Amino acid sequence: VALKASSYFYDAASGILNKGPYPPRVNQKTQYTVHWAVTNYSTDVSGVVVTANLAPGGNFTGQVKSNATNSPSYDSTTGVVTWNLGNIPATKGVISPPYESIFQIEYTPSSVQAGEEIQLMGASSLSALDTFTNTQLTAGDAEITTNLPDDMKINTQDRRVKP
Repeated sequence: VALKASSYFYDAASGILNKGPYPPRVNQKTQYTVHWAVTNYSTDVSGVVVTANLAPGGNFTGQVKSNATNSPSYDSTTGVVTWNLGNIPATKGVISPPYESIFQIEYTPSSVQAGEEIQLMGASSLSALDTFTNTQLTAGDAEITTNLPDDMKINTQDRRVKP
């Protein structure tokens, strides 16, 4: 089982429009979309859960899309985004599209973050149970930052917070 986390500022194709300046500016809110894609290769898995912590100061806007039965939810007391996928059949994402969820977050940089690339969300992690071998599986992907390396529509090289 594999997890891919990616993020975008320019993401009209998702149907969620982000607002705010990019590169981000001090004391100005900027919105981003986060995509989680889950691929399952060889055997059925159950109890699939994907989680990540929003960076302090980050907000979950409630804009969510998913091609799975369940969508991610946000616990504002812990700052954790959770996607309970449940069961995933073998080869989902190999011979058919992966399960994908898209959600919008927003962040307002402070003056001490000017000139820096900042974290928007911590590393994403997935846990599941291989139902054939009864083995616990894990997968993950790196943190999400304002660098947004997956967003090919950004035409500036300097993606740090502007004053």
